[in-house]
Amino acid sequence: MLHQGVVRDDGAVRVTRLLISDFRGWKSLDLRPRDHAVVAGVPRAGRSDVIEALARVLAPDAAHAPSLSDLHQSVPVEGEGEGESSQSGDGLEGALFESAESLRVSTAEVEVTLSDLDPEVEQLVDGHLQPLDAWGSASESDEANPSAPQCVRLTYRLSYDRETEALESVVYYPAGSNPETGKFARVPAAVRRALPVITLNAGVPLQLRAGGNLRRYVEERDPKAAVAAFEVLRDAVSQAVADLSADLAITEAVDAVLAVGGTGKRLGDRPITAGDIGFLAEDGSVSALLRTLRAALRLDAAGPLALANHGSTVTAVLSMAEAMLLADVPGAVVLADDFGDQLDAATAEHLASLIRNRSGQAWLSTRRPEVARAFEPGEVVRLVRHGGQRVHHQLPQVSDRKQLVAHRQLHTQLLPALTAPVIAVTEGPHDVAVLGMANRRYPPSRLPLSAYGVRLVAAGTGADGGIDQVPQIADLAKQLGFRVVGVVDADKPSQQSAAQLDKVEKSCDVVIRLPEKTAIERAITAGISLAHLAAASSVLTAFGQQDPLSAEATERTVTKLCMTLHGKSLHEPFLDALYRELQPEPADAEDHDGEESEEEEPVVHPPLLVAILDAIATAASFSYNGPTTIDLENVSRPDEGAA
Repeated sequence: MLHQGVVRDDGAVRVTRLLISDFRGWKSLDLRPRDHAVVAGVPRAGRSDVIEALARVLAPDAAHAPSLSDLHQSVPVEGEGEGESSQSGDGLEGALFESAESLRVSTAEVEVTLSDLDPEVEQLVDGHLQPLDAWGSASESDEANPSAPQCVRLTYRLSYDRETEALESVVYYPAGSNPETGKFARVPAAVRRALPVITLNAGVPLQLRAGGNLRRYVEERDPKAAVAAFEVLRDAVSQAVADLSADLAITEAVDAVLAVGGTGKRLGDRPITAGDIGFLAEDGSVSALLRTLRAALRLDAAGPLALANHGSTVTAVLSMAEAMLLADVPGAVVLADDFGDQLDAATAEHLASLIRNRSGQAWLSTRRPEVARAFEPGEVVRLVRHGGQRVHHQLPQVSDRKQLVAHRQLHTQLLPALTAPVIAVTEGPHDVAVLGMANRRYPPSRLPLSAYGVRLVAAGTGADGGIDQVPQIADLAKQLGFRVVGVVDADKPSQQSAAQLDKVEKSCDVVIRLPEKTAIERAITAGISLAHLAAASSVLTAFGQQDPLSAEATERTVTKLCMTLHGKSLHEPFLDALYRELQPEPADAEDHDGEESEEEEPVVHPPLLVAILDAIATAASFSYNGPTTIDLENVSRPDEGAA
């Protein structure tokens, strides 16, 4: 993994800095990628706008046409939630849009710094080159190191004249320009065309019509052979149509039509027959015929089927393969938005890895954790929204062993939560399994954690969990912009030092602490009658374990039950059995008046698990202003006095 500002020796141009001001939903952004960049994050945080901003500067043919919504605005939107305001580049509709125009800025700018330019491009931008500093920025100091690598800055500027209601755009060199006086050193179109920048635009694959990616590749690979192939098609089709038109079955049918009421005698200056009628594909051109052709694949014993009949994944894979084939330019900057959306997990990761390894620099925006898995931790750029403002986060360069160990948890623990604004970090996988099951069993009348933007995450990578592991993953998550809720046990108060809890509290936004002497196993059984626990405990025998409650159900045997659940990792089957026991008896089909009952009694939940989930949901809100440590209270058992 490269440090920022380090010059690579592979001959690949790269973006060292992206600076955005008032473009779409971005009020400001100063992004300095370490090497490649996989741009991910929560919805509406600006992934697509980052890729579009780069395209406006580097790939004008792939960028969208400028519009008024490209200029930043900040308008409160009712129902946005948590006091945030809209920072979207999508614009607003109706009266709200009209009232917002006065709040829209008049100028937006996107500045890109490029380094590692090849000699041909350096010659084209000669006079605008600047030294590159250690952090990927162009140095404007007169005392800059003369041996420093060279870079060039290009800026896209979009302006709106309110009087004429006109939009104007220009791409210029900041070095040698003065926008305040209207002096712009414009970047020639030849320079932008010379930049090795590729945009992956996936479409319908295997199209031979004009504009199709396969057609483009055929013509770029060997133009003469392409012309010859289509000439063969034209001649073959012409001959086939001529033979069809002359076939006796066709001519007799056509003559029969022309004979009706003397039609053939009235159409022209002379009577016409079937010999005067032929057939064409639309306008008779090869292009018209090619527009009707669709790829058919033979993937199994079913024979050749139209591409669409093989499913969306096959189409998406072929489409992306075509786009990558056209983008196979050594050392190029490759831009792609929403990469992997239509791909299966394995293919998304595979193709992302290919792009990263073959391109000079990859800029992929994605919602898929599998795509991010193909990149190094320091190459992940996570976008979030804080108080209505977009912010980006990157992991710092690893500088010690502790950070190295923590970074390993990105791929194992945090990538699945990449698009979630909040994570709840538990002490281990057992906690996640139990809370996850309880969360899934919620009735429709109660909102699950996903409704609050929460993803459950286990500290550690397996058996190495525990309270000491919570700060590691919590710190990593905070560096990536997550809101972090910690969930810790209080099962060993004598061993759990104040220092341990202090570390957890400093690493998390809010900490939820289970009652004293309570771990997740006790949380399952708290507040549940001994009779129900005994009935559920019998499921352990199906897993080759003795039932601790088979002889008697007491607090002492419940302790043994908890030890068995912990030691044998049988939390899920026991909790599943407990839910079956807690399920209320089915109500009578009709009530006392003979009418059908409209309400179903909900499944009864272990009360302490419900309290944990409710506390997580409350603490997940960015507007939460309660205590930073929530100590849960113990729950009494209905038969507390049982022997």
